[in-house]
Amino acid sequence: MIHPIFDRAACACRTRIGTALALASMASGLICGAAPASAADLNELSKGIVKLYVTQQGWDFDQPWAKRKVARGVCTGFLIKEGILTNAHCVTETTFLQLEIPGLADKVEVERVAVSHDLDLALLRLKDPKDLPEKLPTIHFGDLPKLREKVVTVGYPIGGRQVSYTEGVVSRIDIMNYAYSRVANLMVQTDAAINPGNSGGPVFSDETGNCIGVATQTSNAQSIGYFIPVPVVEQFLRDWKDEKIEGVPALGVYMQDLENPSLREYLGMTPDQSGVRILRVARDGSAHGIFKPNDVVLTIDGNNILNDGQVPFRDHGKIGLTYYVATRQVGDTIDFTVLREGKVLDLKMRLKSDEFMVIPRTPLYDRPPAYYEIGGLVFRSIEPRNLNKDTPVGIRVYLDDMRGEADGLDELVVISDIYEADVNKGYDNAYVDARVTRVNGKPIKRLRDVADAVEANKGARYQVIELANRQLVVLDQKLVEREEKTLRERYDIR
Repeated sequence: MIHPIFDRAACACRTRIGTALALASMASGLICGAAPASAADLNELSKGIVKLYVTQQGWDFDQPWAKRKVARGVCTGFLIKEGILTNAHCVTETTFLQLEIPGLADKVEVERVAVSHDLDLALLRLKDPKDLPEKLPTIHFGDLPKLREKVVTVGYPIGGRQVSYTEGVVSRIDIMNYAYSRVANLMVQTDAAINPGNSGGPVFSDETGNCIGVATQTSNAQSIGYFIPVPVVEQFLRDWKDEKIEGVPALGVYMQDLENPSLREYLGMTPDQSGVRILRVARDGSAHGIFKPNDVVLTIDGNNILNDGQVPFRDHGKIGLTYYVATRQVGDTIDFTVLREGKVLDLKMRLKSDEFMVIPRTPLYDRPPAYYEIGGLVFRSIEPRNLNKDTPVGIRVYLDDMRGEADGLDELVVISDIYEADVNKGYDNAYVDARVTRVNGKPIKRLRDVADAVEANKGARYQVIELANRQLVVLDQKLVEREEKTLRERYDIR
């Protein structure tokens, strides 16, 4: 039997969510002023910073029909006018959520309202709004900070029960990879300590008193932490206004920098032109039908693109050109100027968020892993959480492949495990983690194809599976039918 989920629209980042929060009307709305934050200001604001107690139980990727052992942890959240803001990674695959409000005797239960796995942000609400005390402050946002601006992170890191304050400065603002989503977006680096438990807490500017971001991750380097800045938070909240999370737009292209003058001259660029060359365009990406391979993209949203793939940013700074895409909404249009075969063209593009990679960019959180089992062979499609240092090269080579490119692939399907029985005798680890290319002669472009090919062939003598490493797996259909029930009971396969 085949198990869910095959419909990509069922991803949690597209889940329809509930109605507006009653929470907003019950909070007093303390607005951070323009004056520098005093200790008294932060003490008052800390009343709106809550400690989250999280119970999580995710799916077991080795046995995708089962769940892992329950895990428990703590995170931080804070009250904004839309609800309680925290990190998505704090509330992913949760089975029970409680929060502790300063001054309240008992923990209260909360539920998820909206989750953006791409942005690592989530919005929560109290299950019973009457649990919220009156006159708690809601925290309001300022602007993107300046380099070397002094900041204060507030939260509940492990090692104590009381709220904690740590100070530092902004050391970098750039497009960086988010550890949780593995997608590049705007991020701020600071030397203010961000420890486990701080995740989801607010970061304040010591100069303006405004909240300027959400603490999210640390680094292996000493004294480096990161927070999600206000433009990304605003993108999340705007996305949520229509009661569904559509995600973060992406161009769906691979680009080449053009820092070499001979390369620019070869492409027909004039000395006053700069930009990047389009290498590949994803079938399902925003740029499909707009850009063509070998186009030179000169401007984005009216801003010149530099030859290193960056755009001017603030006072004589630079930032990756995707800044103008990632901070927009799905459905927005954006203008480009391109050089194509010697002609300068003005193009408009409607931004999409649909996944366009064979191995998805963001792990498929909050959903059971899809699988198909026959004769003790478990078939899976690869997603980022399947990848580790031991992943075979034969799988890694597909990391940069867009859907529709390599043999028309939509998903990378492998035999993820073999549960021993007479029907699969002799098939060992050499057959695991190799791409499945054909089943009963039919090309496999997605996991559903395996199920369709097997089910359509049940009247034949053999089920024949071909792998990319040229290995051949043949299952006797009569043995499959005789052993399947016993095999599933033996290994508790559901």
